[in-house]
Amino acid sequence: MRELYGVPPERFIEARDRLATELRAAGQDDDAAAVKKLRKPSVVAWAVNAAAREAPDEVEALLEAGEDLRRAQRKALSKAGTDDLFVATEARKKATRVLADRAVDALGARGATHRDRIVATLEAASLDRELGQRLRDGTLERDAQPTSGFGAIEGFEVLEGGASGERSPAETAEARRERVREAKEAERAATRAERAAEQAATRAVDLREKAAAAEVAAREAETDAKRLADEAKTARKRADRASKD
Repeated sequence: MRELYGVPPERFIEARDRLATELRAAGQDDDAAAVKKLRKPSVVAWAVNAAAREAPDEVEALLEAGEDLRRAQRKALSKAGTDDLFVATEARKKATRVLADRAVDALGARGATHRDRIVATLEAASLDRELGQRLRDGTLERDAQPTSGFGAIEGFEVLEGGASGERSPAETAEARRERVREAKEAERAATRAERAAEQAATRAVDLREKAAAAEVAAREAETDAKRLADEAKTARKRADRASKD
């Protein structure tokens, strides 16, 4: 399945369905069903996956930098100092930049327009272990954003009673619930859009196949018509000669 995510996004649905068909024909129904459920990666996710496959050592460096940053954040939140946080933040930025450059290059001329989202996805993966594993496997499906908090940077939520005292715990909890609600709604909208896109792509493939088959049938019909017309002419000539005799 990992190789499937190396297919360009515009050919993903076709390749996925073909693989599912092959697995089903081989009697691997469970694997076929699992493949059929795979979602087409976004352009950004595809580029990040490409970078991850090309440079696994750089992925490990990024994930290690993310672990260091998490430890430094916990230390800073416990008021044990911020020197380590600065060092870890800079190290994560450097590791992110290296992989982002590869992902941008994978997209060619259009890569620069996606750089900010590529960086955000890599930053999120460096702090989220599940996303980090998908990055390591090269199987990310969509863009990601680091969770807000900790001064709106570095993917950490400020703990209630911590340095941020501008909002009450109730207000903070309410804002968090609102973000969760918005995120869920955005996810549902994205899922609906992706399903509609997949269905449209499938219809397009079916129509192209039917059009190709119709074209072949038309050519065969034209050939048959020409052959029958020639046979008719030959038969007419014979009939004319026979009537004269």
